[in-house]
Amino acid sequence: MAIETSLIIITRHRAALLAKALGSLPCQTRPLDEIVIVDNGPSEATAETVRAFAGSLPVRYVAEPRAGYGAARNCGLRNARGRVLMFIDDDCVADPDWARILLERLESGAAEIVGGSRVCTQPGLAARLDYLSTDAPVLHPARPGGPAAHLSTSNLAVPAEVARRVGPFDETLAMCEDRDFCARARALGFRILYEPRARVAHRPPLERFGQYLARMRQYGFGTAQYFLRHPGEGLAWVFPRSAVWRALLLPLLALAGTGYLVMKNLRHRSDALPLSPLLFVGQLFWHWGGYQACRGGSLQPTAHSPQQNKEPPC
Repeated sequence: MAIETSLIIITRHRAALLAKALGSLPCQTRPLDEIVIVDNGPSEATAETVRAFAGSLPVRYVAEPRAGYGAARNCGLRNARGRVLMFIDDDCVADPDWARILLERLESGAAEIVGGSRVCTQPGLAARLDYLSTDAPVLHPARPGGPAAHLSTSNLAVPAEVARRVGPFDETLAMCEDRDFCARARALGFRILYEPRARVAHRPPLERFGQYLARMRQYGFGTAQYFLRHPGEGLAWVFPRSAVWRALLLPLLALAGTGYLVMKNLRHRSDALPLSPLLFVGQLFWHWGGYQACRGGSLQPTAHSPQQNKEPPC
């Protein structure tokens, strides 16, 4: 029998989170035909978690020892057999209608790539700051749906034929490989649609302010790395390509970034304004990561390790 849908989930040493993600899938109002779990740091705990769901879900375990988002996602692309490829993260729980809504939007012909919204359900200050700094400005469910420049592989659906034409994820990027994928898709004329009704709940394992700052540095590194490769896109012109200028302008860039976050969040998240001093500190670390990328530094792609989490929708 033909496989209509393949869901790809990449994971690394996060068996407990993966179990919660898989636990949300049996109740989907449109069942999935195949679920490919890519273990990007193969462990028996992850394999055992997948086996535990074999009776209730069409799961397949695939090991990919090469670390990195791009390598893991490409392993998923090679192993998925469905006509439509779907993605969520191992720390996301899908709403019951998630798959149905994304697939119906694809089938309507509205776009060739469709993605949904993400909300944070992790308690604590660090998780709130992370959400305000990453997801909320672009993936809050209150934001109107419509054409989008890029989406996140934490909540995405694309026909396999479209993915084949766009090509594999860039394995040399520390992160933002999904944004790079969307940029190449747009260049080929494919349409990208944001559908906020297709929602996943995100529970990042963030408990301390220091973890938030470390993530901001990582995000800044990955986004700067991406903009260095795509200088003509969006706000790329705002960020100096010179490491010297990046360092000299760091406080001003952080201030501008904080203003952007407050402006984008305030309509839906009233806590953005009182938390702006902490967001500013986060932006200092974000732009410090950007400075390191401009210097040509390296960042190990270990963002889905137990201590850290999925990259933002860059």
